[in-house]
Amino acid sequence: MTHTAYRAPRRRPAALRQALSRGFTLLEVLIALVVLALALGAVIRVSGQSAALLDRLRADTAATVAAEDLCTRLALAATAPTLGSSTQQLDIEGQAWSVKQQVDAAAVTGVFAVTYFVETPAPFSGQASMLTYFYQPPGLGATAGSTPGSTPGSTPGSTPGSTSGSTPGVAP
Repeated sequence: MTHTAYRAPRRRPAALRQALSRGFTLLEVLIALVVLALALGAVIRVSGQSAALLDRLRADTAATVAAEDLCTRLALAATAPTLGSSTQQLDIEGQAWSVKQQVDAAAVTGVFAVTYFVETPAPFSGQASMLTYFYQPPGLGATAGSTPGSTPGSTPGSTPGSTSGSTPGVAP
């Protein structure tokens, strides 16, 4: 008959047990570094995408401002635009912006629907801003002192049928 002796588990010396319980293993440190590197890579990628989006939004905003500027110039112009379509290039800060103007007769007599389509230059080509402005040439359908939708000869806010004198600051 063979006897097997019971062997008690080996116990590590107290100093070694204490050192191991206070620190991290090399494998734990490496895993933590990999997780940290993945998280930092994701943050850097998102910040790069945010910068590209910001540049694109700036170009879109500039196109909208250019279209609004064209509408303001039209409102101040002494002559009415001609019906049809035209294309021009605007030079803004050394970049060529493509502008298409479409002028159509609106549903209201004497009013034009002017649509500006401003396309951004490279590297954001293909993006654009579109703005429609309803233009009523001076002297067509409106009299001095009246606003669209009001009765000629009345002041804004007055009751229809009542008349008033000339409006200060407005030449007849």
